[in-house]
Amino acid sequence: MAEAGRERVLVVALDGEGLRVALPAELVRGLAPVPALTRVPGAPACLVGLAESRGTALPVLDLARLLAPASVRETPRPALQGRMVVAEADGPVGLLVAGIVGLKADPGGAAILDLPGLIAGRLARRPGGDADAAASRSHAVPPRAVPDSAPDVAFLALTAAGRSYALPLDAVEAVTRRPESVAPASDARAVPLGTMSWRGRALPLVDLAARLGLAGGAGTRVAVLRGLGLVAERVGPVLRVRPEAIDPVPRTLRRAGPAAGLAAGFLRRDDGTLVCLLSPQALAGAAEPARAAPFAAGTEPIVVVDLAGNAYGLPAGAVRRVERAPDALVRVPRAPDGLAGMLAVRGGTLPVLDLRRHPGVPPGIGSRRLVVVEAGGARAGLLVDGAARLVRPETAAIRPAPHGAAGEFAEGLGAALTRVADLPGGPLPLIDPAALLRRAAFAGRSVA
Repeated sequence: MAEAGRERVLVVALDGEGLRVALPAELVRGLAPVPALTRVPGAPACLVGLAESRGTALPVLDLARLLAPASVRETPRPALQGRMVVAEADGPVGLLVAGIVGLKADPGGAAILDLPGLIAGRLARRPGGDADAAASRSHAVPPRAVPDSAPDVAFLALTAAGRSYALPLDAVEAVTRRPESVAPASDARAVPLGTMSWRGRALPLVDLAARLGLAGGAGTRVAVLRGLGLVAERVGPVLRVRPEAIDPVPRTLRRAGPAAGLAAGFLRRDDGTLVCLLSPQALAGAAEPARAAPFAAGTEPIVVVDLAGNAYGLPAGAVRRVERAPDALVRVPRAPDGLAGMLAVRGGTLPVLDLRRHPGVPPGIGSRRLVVVEAGGARAGLLVDGAARLVRPETAAIRPAPHGAAGEFAEGLGAALTRVADLPGGPLPLIDPAALLRRAAFAGRSVA
């Protein structure tokens, strides 16, 4: 629409009562239906979320709320059902409006907006934003400039108030269950849930939903960061994202103070959705993790899975995703033992192995999970009974599996149980995905 001329304006309706404003046509880049939105933690109410648009994260604002008095502007309202105008204001933004009146030479009495100035003024950094933004810089996502061969980046998914977020996997020490009772906190403002005992120290607990300003009670899972326990409804799975699908915080959004501090960037998923990447330091707030030392180089992240009541470990670096087991698989005639079937995925098919079908593994009950692993250029799904924990044993605590591990742990998995991690709760046999997939000649080659 920019070619329509600088003297022309796009007139839009803000509500159903005839209130109209005009946007300079040279700032308008296009029109679109109201998209699916990803909420930004700590953002002002006029910034309703972000949308995936042509491979970037697009900030989307409610134009009527943007123009409202401050007392009204900060009060959330139901999502607007209308149209979105994509415009330029120090970077592309989406503007939600009730309707499009048309492109005109005469605004007909509608006020012509100085959109860049309006957004700059309304999203000026608020008190407290500088501290949060400074705390997040070490995990801020820089502009994309990565080689084509760069490996996928790992993140840990979290759910708070029914919404999805993510943390850098290397910032998470472990995932555990929240205890039924916690010790009272010395400073309830900084640590609203109290503390729990963790490896000989008192670990402050913070409710993720409350820290993000969302309604909803504390969850039952705890992601242990450096000196902080983050309580969420659900923690996991591990997300693998291409480097080029990681977006920095948009320039327009950086003015919003705390929003820029809590959000370190955004992940674009293959299904077109966005996941907000959180800054561990900014989440900690007044707690102490910013002073803690990084993880020692001698630790290894392990995803713990449950199989017929027994725990096994998979290297987190080989786990591509964890999801609910599919309702149905395509059966393969005369399939080798352990092959449950094939699953259609983007770009091909995925062989699915049922580890319960291996000799020596008793049948189990309960809802099942699908763990997708990749090793040696092959990829397969593993049906297990649960996958909800992340541990980081020291490499010194990981030893070769003893001779006869097949009889000690599970007969059919013995050849793939190459190592054992000695944890406080007992030995954890570790499955070597490469060895497991080598045995499965039907394992598929890696697919996107």
